[in-house]
Amino acid sequence: MILTAPAKVNLYLRVISRREDGYHEIETLFERVSLFDRVSIEPAEDRTIISCDDEKVPTDGDSLMARTVDAFRDRTGEKGHFRIGLEKNIPVSAGLGGGSSDAAALLKGLNELTGSPLEDNSLRDIGAVLGADIPFFLSDCSFALGTGRGDVISVVDTETSIRHIIVTPPFGVSTKDIYDKASAFDLTEERGVDRIITAFLKENDAKNIAENLRNDLQQIVLRDFPVLEEVISELREAGAQGVLLSGSGPTVFGIFGRTEAIQAEKLIRQAFRAEEGWRIFAAKTC
Repeated sequence: MILTAPAKVNLYLRVISRREDGYHEIETLFERVSLFDRVSIEPAEDRTIISCDDEKVPTDGDSLMARTVDAFRDRTGEKGHFRIGLEKNIPVSAGLGGGSSDAAALLKGLNELTGSPLEDNSLRDIGAVLGADIPFFLSDCSFALGTGRGDVISVVDTETSIRHIIVTPPFGVSTKDIYDKASAFDLTEERGVDRIITAFLKENDAKNIAENLRNDLQQIVLRDFPVLEEVISELREAGAQGVLLSGSGPTVFGIFGRTEAIQAEKLIRQAFRAEEGWRIFAAKTC
């Protein structure tokens, strides 16, 4: 069994307050985009084995993939073992949700492989414990509003499709560190997500959506990694209608029209070269 695991970007991310459990209450608008990992699953005889073609991804007993298998077993009583392979195309620690998407794909695959013992709600319950973004990837939708820690999902039903150029620098960031620093900032109570959702539902206009982009973590990440200012500037000069940091970064994405995206990709690849560790993706809503 081979499953695709898409990336995400956050078109809107408002940090509301710090919770008693140490996490933050947020409001975010997820978009699923056409950059994919692949997860393979098959039965194994003696023990569960997890492998990955990217050495930066942990595969030991404490890894997210191993904990996902353990959580599924605990909920279902499943005794079988599995051979799990992970082909990584989504950059690691980049704000694109690759690890969460892989875990969601694994949960769905394990459930199918063992005769579907769990309903979708149960899978989402497991996912929410493992990672705040996992319930979004389990929802199988293109756009969704995430509240709570980002794990309470409300699907946004729209035909909107957006084209992106996505730029990931040759370094990662710690989501926990970025959110910890967010506690030192004034956290506004202004509710702006209504405007961007209205743009989705009524306008279906990428330019209108681009004008309502927001990420409260961006100022923190730019302060720590000022090279990302150059990325933002290059994307704007290449014709982006809007530019934003995704999640806790360090990936930055631009919103482009269909025609503009083709030329913009060439320009951005010239500015940020692969041999220096930069990764550039052209992607769209999926």
